[in-house]
Amino acid sequence: MIFTVGNLLIQGLAFITLPIYTRIISPEVYGQFNLYMAWISLFSLFIGLQTAGSLSSARVKYPEAEYQRYAVSAFTLSNIFFVTVLLVTILIQDKLSMLLDLTPPLTLALVVQSYCQYVVNFWGQYFIQHQKATVTLYFSAISAILNTILSILLIYWMEDDFLARVIGNFVPSLLVALVAIYFLYSRREPLLDRKYIQFILAVSLPLIFHNVGHQLLNQLDRIMLGKMMTTKEVALYSFGYNVGLVIQIVLGSVNTAWVPWFFDARKKKLAHLQQVITQYLSIGLFLTLGYLTIFPELSLLLGGTAYQYGNNFIALIVVSYFFVFLYTFPVNIQFYYADTRMIPLGTLLAAGLNFVLNLVLIPNFGINGAAYATLISYFFLLLLHHLVSKKKYGYQDVSEKTYVVLVTVSFLYAIMMTAFSQWLWLRWSIGLVILFAYAYYYRSYIITFVRKR
Repeated sequence: MIFTVGNLLIQGLAFITLPIYTRIISPEVYGQFNLYMAWISLFSLFIGLQTAGSLSSARVKYPEAEYQRYAVSAFTLSNIFFVTVLLVTILIQDKLSMLLDLTPPLTLALVVQSYCQYVVNFWGQYFIQHQKATVTLYFSAISAILNTILSILLIYWMEDDFLARVIGNFVPSLLVALVAIYFLYSRREPLLDRKYIQFILAVSLPLIFHNVGHQLLNQLDRIMLGKMMTTKEVALYSFGYNVGLVIQIVLGSVNTAWVPWFFDARKKKLAHLQQVITQYLSIGLFLTLGYLTIFPELSLLLGGTAYQYGNNFIALIVVSYFFVFLYTFPVNIQFYYADTRMIPLGTLLAAGLNFVLNLVLIPNFGINGAAYATLISYFFLLLLHHLVSKKKYGYQDVSEKTYVVLVTVSFLYAIMMTAFSQWLWLRWSIGLVILFAYAYYYRSYIITFVRKR
């Protein structure tokens, strides 16, 4: 719970500081910096070989005593690849700088910061597998706060606002990465145990393509809206997508904390695991319905009346992220068995489906068509991974009937909340009924929790 709330607050800092940056730097600089960060996100997909993605599978495959040795070996493999990428970047920095439209020093800074971002992510996954996610949360909070303070100060002190923003973002990221490197290599484990290399690469390399597929899923609709519609539609859709992103941050944080516990429980064959899974699903549905109840007010608060047209599709984006939450259940099984081969294939197929649907739906329905394309693509991803996990591993944690109920309830509730978007009292009354229904159904668990406190 602490990790989920804390992560939401850190991510929410971007929303809070958005009006500050848009007022102290020009739109051109703001766009230039966001493009710079987009390149960092792209480089981060491969610069560490995604070895962090293998840590959860390693906890299942290897004894607890070997986890530390494995983590250091995986981290070293990432570092070897990063050094290779850095050397290649130095050799071709002039051509790469022209491609990225950056100066050579900034190109090198981009590559280094991409690596720092990956190091921090690796460190976070390391602690999450130990169920100590709050440790990395503290460092992420410090980094985010330093980033904001340093960036604002440098913007006022320096003439080049873009360079000020880059330095303000780079320095905190580098500091946290250095702390992480020191921590991981102070464990006195062998730098690279060769017996783990095959397993690391077998699990990690497919995740690069999985993340590329997710980037396509996240960006295709906006790119295609820009080609088929106007920049106004792109702005409306981007704003609505960011409002919907809040529930993804919440559900993603919950899943991050859930996975190491779930793997341990499954490994130990916990007797009441199925009951806990059902309760976990109920929490995910409750959070989604709650957010669907209040998103019109949040949209108005963040964007004002100019962005209220987005209410027509934001609910669909929220449900899409709920489908992402649902598909983590069969995907987690594939991670449990250290078989990640189908994960990137599914994501790339979903991205291809999204492309085709956008071609058909955007010309006819505009931004609503893009939202429906996203919704259908993520539903396809859920269906595909459920079938794969069921066929290969006899996956029965969540039945088809349960999925049908969850998908139907979330979708119909989204349609209803959109229809009632102008009637706050009605939406909130329905939300309170759901809240009381949940409280009554889970009253015994709530009473037990309160007594323990």
